[in-house]
Amino acid sequence: MQSNHQKETYQAPNAGSKIIIVGGGCFGLSTAYSLALNKEKNYKVWVYDREQIPVRDAASNDISKVVRMDYGDERLCMELAIDSIEIWNQWNQERHEQRLPPVYHNTGMLVFSGEGELCENEKHSLRHIRAAGHDDWIEELNAEEIVSRYPYFETAVKNGISCAYYNKIGGWCNSAEAIKHIYNKCKDAGVQFVLGDEGCFTGLEIDKNNIRSVIGIRTKTGNTHLADRVVMCTGSWTSSVVNMHKQVIATGQVVIHFKPSEEIKQILNNLPVWFGDFSRAGFYGFPDNGDGIFKIAKHSTGYLNPRRGDNVSVPRTQSTNEGDTIPVQAVRDFREYLRKFLPLTDDLDITYSRVCWYSDSIDGQFIIGAHPDYDNLIVAAGDSGHAMKFLPMMGTRITEVIENKDTEYTRAWAWRKVVPRHGFYDRPILVDDNHTVRMVTSAELRSSKI
Repeated sequence: MQSNHQKETYQAPNAGSKIIIVGGGCFGLSTAYSLALNKEKNYKVWVYDREQIPVRDAASNDISKVVRMDYGDERLCMELAIDSIEIWNQWNQERHEQRLPPVYHNTGMLVFSGEGELCENEKHSLRHIRAAGHDDWIEELNAEEIVSRYPYFETAVKNGISCAYYNKIGGWCNSAEAIKHIYNKCKDAGVQFVLGDEGCFTGLEIDKNNIRSVIGIRTKTGNTHLADRVVMCTGSWTSSVVNMHKQVIATGQVVIHFKPSEEIKQILNNLPVWFGDFSRAGFYGFPDNGDGIFKIAKHSTGYLNPRRGDNVSVPRTQSTNEGDTIPVQAVRDFREYLRKFLPLTDDLDITYSRVCWYSDSIDGQFIIGAHPDYDNLIVAAGDSGHAMKFLPMMGTRITEVIENKDTEYTRAWAWRKVVPRHGFYDRPILVDDNHTVRMVTSAELRSSKI
């Protein structure tokens, strides 16, 4: 929660204030759009980023992200997701009128659980969804019903992953296209963009007479850009550009793609988004994205890439390390799991792999609030790998933080000091001097090579 000092020192910006947002990804663009729509306040909204949008190595620049309201005991996230889905559908209508493909694909979501019954997290999800009046969205499936509807999961059922439910609302979004869509909406709403070296953040500009007062930012060209408020929406880079007091950490998560034959695509033609005993194993996947690509990912503790000098983990991406794939052990983990869950992938080559970077908070919740070291700096961080589904609504909630409103969301996301559990920072290093983690070669991404 916010300290009393923060409550006393942070003030909402005045009408007409210039607000600089650093970062043109999910949090940044959604916030810019929300601020720009407030004609009463008439904010002057500027977004700075180091590249054209969508930024190549941003987590939001991807072919697919899950859209779900299934959030265990996190009722606020469920409600925010349901509100967002309503706007996803509005955006699809906008794109239809513009003769563009949809950004949201309502394939539904199939949530598996092992050991014969739903685990506690899934039970909590169903309880909250039903309490919100949406029991008609849910179908609980036993082993026979799973195999009857999805014959390709017969092996999974035989291996004990034999309990599931299907949520007919939800699915996935084409996240890169969604970023382009809201970027265009921002421009239409009057948001100003500074991209490239001039927009590349290098530091905060502090008032020389008050070390708590942020008065703007500095960029790669050496110029200073003044503002009445600065909002940091820098994703997994946040902890490497602002002192986050070890409340968030950049972690690398693994993603692979398959591009199966037409025959296999036909077999999987009714595949929804799936979570494969997610609470225990962490694997999840997507149907055909329309280009014949099936994406599978794993949410786990992830990898670190510590910076020399201070050991702060910094994203290592394919933009700066073009040949990077994923660690050898990650491929082994995928192959081992899929062999018992979806064995028709066993003979498929992995056509693409990457490490996707998250800003993981200690408790998995967003950290969106006034920074404790400053009176007028807002940080929006801690995406923890589950922010993109909220893109249409996220900026509305972040704007409430910027305007110092007291809501359930601003209280839940406020800056807090969380003590990490034992071993939180003890994660494998992606690349170090001892080469303890080795990336796979292209040959090793072919079927049955690891």
